[in-house]
Amino acid sequence: MSNPYLIRIRDGEDYRGRKVLIKRLVHPSTVGSDKLTVSICYQNPGEEVARHHHEYEEAYFVLQGEGVMTVGDSEEFPITRYDCIYTPSNTPHWTKNTGDEPLVLLCAITPPP
Repeated sequence: MSNPYLIRIRDGEDYRGRKVLIKRLVHPSTVGSDKLTVSICYQNPGEEVARHHHEYEEAYFVLQGEGVMTVGDSEEFPITRYDCIYTPSNTPHWTKNTGDEPLVLLCAITPPP
């Protein structure tokens, strides 16, 4: 079991995943978590994360910006500040920043990749 931690954004681990910057806050490599990952994902205007899926569940919370998240084969959701999107395990999904400012997402994953 991991100990409790205060993780400041500046102390997160930078990771380039799917061509976007990801700041890992709670992750096995940062605090030794084994059941949860929490990260901040940054997408610049026009950037798109390619369609992908994985074995873990994922939830996104929009902190800033706007875009479109496609979940499943074709269901598009316009997303903006304070929206939350849940993607079940093994469900294809991808995002595109359609706005003029960075799209910043809080991303929670269980279990960690």
